Order: sequence, then structure tokens, then C-alpha cells
Amino acid sequence: MAVTAAPAATGYDQWFLNLYNQLTNSSNGYFSPKGIPYHSVEQLIVEAPDYGHETTSETFSYWLWLTADFGRVSGDWTAFNNAWSVTMQYDVPNAANQPGCSAYNASSPATYGPEAASPASYPVALNSSVPVGSDPLSAELTSTYLHCGSCRHTADVIQLH
Repeated sequence: MAVTAAPAATGYDQWFLNLYNQLTNSSNGYFSPKGIPYHSVEQLIVEAPDYGHETTSETFSYWLWLTADFGRVSGDWTAFNNAWSVTMQYDVPNAANQPGCSAYNASSPATYGPEAASPASYPVALNSSVPVGSDPLSAELTSTYLHCGSCRHTADVIQLH
């Protein structure tokens, strides 16, 4: 990746660096001893994706953004490269842990499931006779990740949100 010089520091940059330092300070509890970002610093919290010191793909996505912006501000990409490595190690399942992913068919990417009027009506019956279209990004993503320098070089693609 070609990196250009960061523009002159702004008030935002200093605010961002303060936030970055707070979040990455190991004594603040935002990361596990293995360097995995927690969804929250609280050890007991009840929320849809989280029951305390756990993580989510959303947390990894935020961490990647945080370290990318740190690289932009500081010119030092070490934290970003580390965040990417930890994400690949702990958050992106390999082919053995997501069997069948490479069998994805971009011409038939999904099966239609109608909306229900109430949560009590779920799960809904899927209807394979409803046309769903094709996946316009599949070929580009597969090609990119098959040739990515820090990727696993497989057709298995996982998208963080």
C-alpha cells in the first residue's frame, strides 16, 4: 500500500489521538490479554450480542477503523497491521471452521424469507421459488481476496460489518 504524507495536524487529530490513547491503554480494559478488542469494558452486561467481556465482528471493524485513522494521523501503520493480523487470527474463520463457504453460488446467493408481523412468528418458512437475483460483487471480492498479500488465498470470503 502506498502511503502519502499526512496533512498538517488539526484539532480533530488531537481529539482523535486522545481517544486512541484512551482506548488502547491496556489498563483501561478494552482489550483481552491476547489483544482481542472487547465489545465493552464491563464484565457483566446484557445486550443482544454481548454478555460482558466478549467481542463481536463490529468491535473488530471499529478497531480496524481506529488503527487506520491512527496510521493516517501518525504515519505509523504498525497498529493497523497488528489489528489486521489479530482479526485474521481470531475473528475470520478459516475454511475448516466454515465448511461449505467456498460452495457459494453468486447466481443464487440467497433464499427468500418473508417479513413477519411479530417476532413470535419467526422463524419464517423460506421460499426458494421467489427470484432473488445474483450477487454483483462476488467475482470482484473473490478475485481480490485470492490475491491479497495478507489474506488466506481462498475463495472463502467473510464480510465484517
